[in-house]
Amino acid sequence: MRHFTQETPALTGEPVAGADFTARCSHSQTRFWLLDQLRPGDPSLHVAARWRIAGRLDADTLVRSFRLLLDRHEALRTSIVAEGGRPVQRIAGPVPLPFSEIDLSGLPGDRLEEALTLADAEAGKPFDLTRAPLLRVTLLRLGRGDSLLLVTAHHSICDGWSMVVLAREFIAVYGALIRGQAPNLPPQALHYADFAEWEISPAVAAAAERDLAFWARSLRDLTPLEWPPDHPRRPGRERRFAARSRRIPTELGLRMSACAREHGATVFALACTVLLGILGTRTGRGDVAIGTQVLGRDEVDLEGIVGSFVNTLVLRTDLGAGGASFAERLAATRQTILDACDHALAPFDRVVQALAPCRDGLRPPLVSVNFRLRPTVEATQSAGAFPEPDTAPRERMACGPIRLTDLDYAATGSFFDIDLELALTEAGWLLTCEYDSGLYEARTIAGLLDDFERSACAAVGMRLPDPIPFAETAGRSSATGAANRAGAATAADPAADHHSPDDLLPVLREIWREMLGQPDLTDEDDFFASGGHSLLAARVVARIEAATGRRVPLWSFFEAGTVARLCALLGGEEPAGVRHHALQEAPQAEGRPGFTAIHHAAADQELFRPLAEALGEDRPFATIQLESRLPPQEDTLQRLAGAYREAIDAAQPEGAIRLVGFCRSGVLAFETARQLAAAGRDVPLVVLIDCWEPGYFRRLRPLAQLRARTAYRRGRLAALLRHARRDGAGYIASRAGLWLRANPAWRGLLRGLHRIGLASANPEEAFWRVTDELDALALAYTPQPYAGPVLIVRSESIPVAAALDPMLGWRAYAERAETLTIPGFGHEGAFSLTGCRVMAAKIHLMGWR
Repeated sequence: MRHFTQETPALTGEPVAGADFTARCSHSQTRFWLLDQLRPGDPSLHVAARWRIAGRLDADTLVRSFRLLLDRHEALRTSIVAEGGRPVQRIAGPVPLPFSEIDLSGLPGDRLEEALTLADAEAGKPFDLTRAPLLRVTLLRLGRGDSLLLVTAHHSICDGWSMVVLAREFIAVYGALIRGQAPNLPPQALHYADFAEWEISPAVAAAAERDLAFWARSLRDLTPLEWPPDHPRRPGRERRFAARSRRIPTELGLRMSACAREHGATVFALACTVLLGILGTRTGRGDVAIGTQVLGRDEVDLEGIVGSFVNTLVLRTDLGAGGASFAERLAATRQTILDACDHALAPFDRVVQALAPCRDGLRPPLVSVNFRLRPTVEATQSAGAFPEPDTAPRERMACGPIRLTDLDYAATGSFFDIDLELALTEAGWLLTCEYDSGLYEARTIAGLLDDFERSACAAVGMRLPDPIPFAETAGRSSATGAANRAGAATAADPAADHHSPDDLLPVLREIWREMLGQPDLTDEDDFFASGGHSLLAARVVARIEAATGRRVPLWSFFEAGTVARLCALLGGEEPAGVRHHALQEAPQAEGRPGFTAIHHAAADQELFRPLAEALGEDRPFATIQLESRLPPQEDTLQRLAGAYREAIDAAQPEGAIRLVGFCRSGVLAFETARQLAAAGRDVPLVVLIDCWEPGYFRRLRPLAQLRARTAYRRGRLAALLRHARRDGAGYIASRAGLWLRANPAWRGLLRGLHRIGLASANPEEAFWRVTDELDALALAYTPQPYAGPVLIVRSESIPVAAALDPMLGWRAYAERAETLTIPGFGHEGAFSLTGCRVMAAKIHLMGWR
């Protein structure tokens, strides 16, 4: 930057005359201009700051102060106009300051609440990019010596750090003017137009190209992560945003800061590690990426310039190493952040263009979840990347008769579906989430904030807060407390030898802490809130089985969640044999009809939650599952269904029983319903989701069987190619990986290699073993006719052809069956939000009241 020599005249207190001139737009300004062309007046393109000021503000001096700031900073006198179809900066001489004053001091009640309502409305008022200044100021008087100053600007001329610059300079200028003195701010060596020219200098352009190559390599095969939405995306809808905040407890904030320092990281890096772990756990993804912003002011001379410097970076991490400790994951996240900041010259728009991700126009490119640290007036470090304030108390910014006590921002919307911000306030750390309220319910976001606090507690070795019921949040719910235990029923399985809880506890505790890499975990710390995930859970189970010599059903691990509860379960203090889990208890709706999901081969009862919620939150919905390993005497599907019938009778001794089953468990649901009906129970409906009658293909005549199998394979291949074109080669790889893991021959080879010490134990072996056993029972099963209502649901993964029975082979056995096709591809695609809503609508139409 040595060749820039332009200087700013010293402030005199009066507007400085000058002629308009034009300059090229920066990359950021070009992006914001394009977005404004696409969505004129979009408030998410605004930066709306709220300055809480103590002391009596003189309106005339306030206006004079801002006029001097407009003269000092060219960006505040800049408009964006089109010349030849391209945007350019038009920098004006003196411009009037849009200013208004509203006195709320005479209002009764909470004047601050009324002020914040006005602030939100002010933040949403549109700008005309062709008319400078793209900034306005509103003074809200709350009382004697208490004011809220609203400073709203368009993102094309301002960013969050610029608001910090303006706040500092305003306090200094106002203090000088009120004392009758000339402001004494140092002259600026550079202006924003100089930065825009610097961006295209040969050296910087070459560096940006190198950074672009880095991002092209790093993000080449990235599949964007999406936090599961509560509502489907709809073309043409207007994006609506809401915000929710969570105050981080003081002790937790102090421990986060201490833990970060201990590991040579920042609180931002630690918080990122926590968030990435939550996203991986909740979505089942090992490859997780989020967005963040850098201030883009690596040069000291840029720190005091008002303008739009921010750039978006992608933080991508691999959570596949399930045995990694939190310290190891923190170190990896820290390195990811450093690598990203080292390659921050490539504008995000160019990164998107270079990668050319599949775009459907409804989703943000590359990342849909964003996490950033708010710049504050206390930040004193270089503003190049993530300026992080010291957590020690500081003096409020003050000069003369006024002082700035708080700098907050209004929620104006975001480019992302979920946008989290961590800010240090006088009361401690504050976590705020802006979210697309057309996609997510408030309780879903509350659940995300709950998960963050609980995971952060576990990460820093702090005792977790009291559990929060699922009805209040949308977070993951582990089966805890007497309510769930009271709903459990014990099947007539052979009792296993029980160990004393006193003997089991130290063994389980040691394994738990070692596998999570957290030696200070208590016996009440939740496994998943402490950074665990499904794959790691399977590995922990294998370690426990090896150490104790007894089998631990994977579902019992999911059900317990803590060392103490798992110890009690394995020690015989809690019922075993059957897991009966209420996804929705709906106590406020006694007698309302509900559903029970037969859930045998998998361990994730949350699979059915979207369907439960689509049917109505006032409707009871439970899942029931026997132990993962089939007892030897239950060697037929009929006997296994009989055990389920007994468990259902024990859990719900009277009233109507509605069953739902998925895939092979659907066969089990059909037979269980038949036995319940034969025993005199009322079974108004059975729902079979993506469930073929197991003997359908082999019972066809040879020519019909050939046609059916050919049509089935052709349909599956066509669907696979459609998704490969949409999602890229990564989709083919994921499907091939699933096929390989499900292949008995491949798993047999892994077992053999493990026995001779050439491979580690397969953590998914227990799941596939149960699946194989159920598959064998289903293939040997011949259904008996059933007279009750049956709904056959088929997702896009089921091919449609004239040679294939649209009833999936159940036509001959279900006398009152109906079929329904729903959207959703993949093994569990039927449980997409749209698919579940279609299912729920059909169930209601079939007379479910």
